[in-house]
Amino acid sequence: MTKNIHLIYGADEFWVDLKAKKVIKTFEGFAIETIDGGMANNAELDSVLSNTIESLQTIDFFSLRKCVWLRSTNLLSTGSPATTETAQLIVEKWIKVLENLPKDVQLVISASPVDKRIRLFKLLQCLAVCEELEEKKADNYLVFLIKKLCQEQQMDITTQAVECLKQKLNYQPRSIASEFEKLACLKNFTGTITEEDVLKYTPTLLNDEFFEPVEAFYAQDEKRYVRSLRNHFVLNKEMRSVLLMMQNRNRLFIQLKALQLNVVNKTNLDARYKDYSRYFGPIEEKNAFCIFSQNPWYLSRLQTKFSLDTLLALQLEMVHIFDQILQHPRQSCAWMEALVRFF
Repeated sequence: MTKNIHLIYGADEFWVDLKAKKVIKTFEGFAIETIDGGMANNAELDSVLSNTIESLQTIDFFSLRKCVWLRSTNLLSTGSPATTETAQLIVEKWIKVLENLPKDVQLVISASPVDKRIRLFKLLQCLAVCEELEEKKADNYLVFLIKKLCQEQQMDITTQAVECLKQKLNYQPRSIASEFEKLACLKNFTGTITEEDVLKYTPTLLNDEFFEPVEAFYAQDEKRYVRSLRNHFVLNKEMRSVLLMMQNRNRLFIQLKALQLNVVNKTNLDARYKDYSRYFGPIEEKNAFCIFSQNPWYLSRLQTKFSLDTLLALQLEMVHIFDQILQHPRQSCAWMEALVRFF
């Protein structure tokens, strides 16, 4: 039996969404509707799943065939609202609708991250055509992405330029796509992008919020953390930029732990800001010293198993490492690697 549900999932949201777009393009002649799948609590879960059901059951004015894309959902992640006992009735209602989708209706779900142990994931596995984008194949995905960008921009790029671009941008697909477009524009969308172009016009990724060493550290993934530090050190003979980003992230975690929020969303943050505004003052710009200046959706996706005491100890240790780096810059990578003792 042909399945009309497509579940694409993986660790990197960019790859997952890119693959979902590719699947959706195969439904030529279908009316396409996109639903944002982000949710932080049961109310948002109910809203997202109800909107999906309504969309699946509503015939489009221009076409009898329809494709609904539930995009960038954290429905299947660890700690998802769907895993709570109070949400089971909502989820069961949703599953019943999916089990009886008409043949002219397609549902594409792009999910990141995903916890394969939860019951809802196993139920969807039985109903859907599933495709996992594995982290170990990230290099292959990058090659695919760069080839796709070349086709779209009608450009060529040398092998040396590809490697340089990946290293300078720390293998981050969003940044690579953005910088490739800038380079193509610089070349007037003709000719070939060279290694010299990348070295001259592409910045080394320093301030990306999803910078790999930071993500790996707070996930307590020792191998990935050490590997990403050493990759960074190949092009940058110092670690102050990485240390700065880790301190910024650590400050956010300290504030989140101190606020003891069960659910992070705009409503809860605004309520806490009223209690603590006299300490933080007016919010004029985004900075890591003020948790209330951050995007609530971004904060809701930050996760770590470190306790508040450990985070405070980490902050003090990072100050010590900063002093050590100033005195012994060539040892900066080793100093940063030593932080794994907090795992």
